[in-house]
Amino acid sequence: MLKNYFLTAWRIMVRQKGYTAINILGLSLGIAASILISIYIIDELSYDKFQKDGEYIYRVNMQGKLQDNEFLIALSPAPMAQALKDEVPEVADAVRFGLFRTMPFQFEEKTFTEDRMLLADPNFFDFFSYEIVQGDPKSALVGPDKLVITETGAKKYFGEENPLGKIILRGSEKKATEITAVVADPPHNSHISFDMILSGDSWDYMKNEQWSSNNLYTYFKIHPGADPKKVQEALDIFITKYFGAEIEKFLGISMEQFKAAGNSAGFFMQPMLDIHLKSNLQEEIKPTGNIQYLYIFGAVALFIIFIACINFMNLSTARSANRAKEVGVRKTVGAIRSKLVGQFLSESVLYSLISTVIATFLILILLRPFNNLSGKSLDLWIFLNPLVPLGLIVFAILIGIVAGSYPAFYLTSFNPASVLKGKVRNAAKRSSFRNGLVIFQFLVSICLIISSMVVYKQLKYMQDKNLGFEKENVINLLHTMSLGQNAKAFKDEVMQYAEFGSASFANSLPPNIDWNSVFKTTDTQQDFLCNLYFVDHEHLDAMGYTMAQGRFFSRDFISDSSAVILNETAFRQMGWTQLDGGQRISGFWGNNDEPVEKTVIGVIKDFNFESLHHSVRPLIMSLSSEPNYEMAIKLTPGNVAEKIALLESIWKKHSNGNAFEYSFIDSNFDALFHAEQKMGNIILVFTILAISIACLGLFGLAAYTTEQRSKEISIRKALGASLANLVTILSKDFTILVLVSFIIAGPLSYYVMNQYWLQNFAYRIDIDILMILGAGMISIVIAWLTVSYQSFKTAASNPVDYLKND
Repeated sequence: MLKNYFLTAWRIMVRQKGYTAINILGLSLGIAASILISIYIIDELSYDKFQKDGEYIYRVNMQGKLQDNEFLIALSPAPMAQALKDEVPEVADAVRFGLFRTMPFQFEEKTFTEDRMLLADPNFFDFFSYEIVQGDPKSALVGPDKLVITETGAKKYFGEENPLGKIILRGSEKKATEITAVVADPPHNSHISFDMILSGDSWDYMKNEQWSSNNLYTYFKIHPGADPKKVQEALDIFITKYFGAEIEKFLGISMEQFKAAGNSAGFFMQPMLDIHLKSNLQEEIKPTGNIQYLYIFGAVALFIIFIACINFMNLSTARSANRAKEVGVRKTVGAIRSKLVGQFLSESVLYSLISTVIATFLILILLRPFNNLSGKSLDLWIFLNPLVPLGLIVFAILIGIVAGSYPAFYLTSFNPASVLKGKVRNAAKRSSFRNGLVIFQFLVSICLIISSMVVYKQLKYMQDKNLGFEKENVINLLHTMSLGQNAKAFKDEVMQYAEFGSASFANSLPPNIDWNSVFKTTDTQQDFLCNLYFVDHEHLDAMGYTMAQGRFFSRDFISDSSAVILNETAFRQMGWTQLDGGQRISGFWGNNDEPVEKTVIGVIKDFNFESLHHSVRPLIMSLSSEPNYEMAIKLTPGNVAEKIALLESIWKKHSNGNAFEYSFIDSNFDALFHAEQKMGNIILVFTILAISIACLGLFGLAAYTTEQRSKEISIRKALGASLANLVTILSKDFTILVLVSFIIAGPLSYYVMNQYWLQNFAYRIDIDILMILGAGMISIVIAWLTVSYQSFKTAASNPVDYLKND
C-alpha cells in the first residue's frame, strides 16, 4: 500500500514540475536553516557537560550595594575555599584559581603574550576533568614557579621537543618557570578557557587572609544527595562572621550599621552548568552566552520551518480545484476517506524526505559560512551519531505530516456533487484559511525585519556614541611595566616623533578600568564604592578627557601626589556640587595598609570606561609612578601601519626583549558587544531566508491565482482595461494581506524589542515610527516584486490565448 502511495505521489510530483520545485526548494531551505540553528543551540547547551560530577559543582560569587552602586562579581576572597572545606559538611572539595589576561613569556628567542593564564591550587586537575597528556596531574602544580601548558602552547614554544622540564621565562621580571605537565586543549564548550596554568604558590595573593578582597574564582563540589541550601546558609554566615569583622576593622562600623546605611553584601552560589547561559557577572572568565538568545534563535527556527510548511499548505489548497475531480472520481469508485488522506500525506512526506536530503547537503556547504557568521567552531560530529540520521528521518516525516495535514483533510472532504457544480473551484479562490497563513508568514517576516533594523541601529549607536573622550587612533600598549628603568627614556623618545601626539602610562585603559575599592568622604564619613584609575600627568591630553571643574595633575605641583580627581558621577554621589578645594576622601591606594587621605583638586567630565550595557559609575583618578601596566599613545591621522612599525622599533630598544603587544581602544570597545553583533548577523541572515521562503510561496500562489483568473483578466482587457489597472487588480489581494501583517507586526515588534532586548543597555536607541514604517514599506515592495512578474505576464498576454477555447 505504501509503495503504491509513494509511486503515485512521485508521478504527481513529476507531472507538476514547477510547483514541485517551489515546494522542495522552500522546504529544503527551511529544514536546513532550522537544523543549523538547532546545531548552534545544542552546542550552547553542551557547555561544561563534559565535567565529571558537573551537576554537583558550584561557583561562589559576591553581590552587594554601596551608596546605590550595585555590584555582582564572579570573584570571591582567597580564604573562601578553605573555609568551605573546613566548616561546611556538605562540601566535598573546593578549588581556587586566578586569571591573568596579559602575561609575557619567553623561551630562547620566542616571546609571546598569553591572555589566558590561570594560577591554580594543586588540586585543580583532581577537581576538573581536563586531560593531562604528559606529566603527573597530582604534582604538576605543587610548589612555586611550576607551569602546565596546553598541547597547542607546547608546540608554539617547543615545536616537537618534549616540553617537560623546560625552563621558560615569565613576566617582565623574567622569572624562571618549569614546565611540569602538558594538558589537552580545553574543549570549546568549557566556560573555563586557558593556555597555561601556573601553580598558585607562585602568587602571594593566594595566601591572602582578607575577606574583603575578591580576586579569585572559587568552585566547590557538594556530596551527592547533599542539600545546596545548607551551603548557601553557611555563605550567609561567612558574611557576618568574616566579612563583617573586616568592615568593622577597616571602616570602623558594625555590620548592622553598614546595612542600616542602605548598604548590603553577600556571597551566593551558582551551579556551574548555569554559568555559560545564565550568568552575566562582572569579571566572567570569558564572554558568556545568553539563554534569551537561544529562545530567540529557537523561535526563529520554528518560524522558518512553519513558513516553509505554510508554503506547502497554501500551494496544495490553492490547487485543490485541480485535484477535486481526482478526489471525486476516487470516491465515486469506492475509495474511503482514510485511504485518500494516506495518499495525500504520503505526497507531503515524500516532499519532506527529498527536501531533508537536499537540506543535509546544504548544511555541508553552509556550515563554514555559518561558523564565520556566528563566531562558532561547529563541526559535523553530531552527524556521526547513528541516532542523528534516524532523527532526521523522523523529523522529515513529522514535517511532512504537519505540512500535509490540512491539505490532506481539506482535499478529501470534497463532495463529488459539489465538484460537478463548480463549488470547489469557487471555494479554492477565496480560502480565508490560506489568507491567514499568508498573513502569518509575513507577520513573522516583518517582525524579523524590524528586529534586524533595531539590532543594527543599536550596534551602530554604540559604535558612534561619544564616549566622553577620543577613542580613535589611540593605541593601548601592553606590558609597559617591563620597561622598568627605561620607561622615561622610552616615553621621551616616542614624543620626539611627530607621528605621536601624546603618551601616558596608566594601570589600565577604557573599557577595562576595573580596579575598585571603598572610599570615605572625610566630612560625612560616608562610604562609596568607586573604580580606581592610576594615571600620569599627561593622561588628560593622551585620552582627550575634559575637565568640568578644577584642574588636572601638573608637574608644577609636588603636592599632587596626595591629590585626586573625581568624575562627575562620583562627585555628585558624594554630595558635592561645587569644588571648593577643601573636599577630601580617604581610602586604600595601591598597597597601603592604612587608609590615606587625599584632596580633590578637580572634577573630570563623565566618560564611559566600561561597556555601554552600564551607565557611568563613580571613578577616582590618582597619580602613579612610571612605568605602569599599560600605556596610551595617541597617533596622528594616517599611515597607521608605518607608525606602528616605528613604535615597535622604539620599543625594542628599551624593552629588554619583551613582546610588543598592543590594541586600539576603539576596537576594544567594539569587542564588548561582540555577542550582540553575532546575534544581529544571525537574525539578519535568517530574516533574509525567512522572507525568501515566504516570497517563494507567494510566487507560487500568485502563479496559480493569475492562472485561475486568466479568463477574467482577458475579458477585462478586451473591454479596455489598461495594463496598470490589471496588474493592480491581480496584486491588490496580496497587498492587503501584507498590510494586515504589518498592522499586527509593528506594535508586536516594538513591544518585544523594547522590553526584552534594548533594556539590556544603559544607553539605547528609541524605536521610532519611521523605522517601523520602513519595515512595512520593505515588506510591501518585496511582496509586489514577488507577484508583479506573474501579474504582468498575465495582464500583458493576448486575450485570444485564453478565450479561444470558450
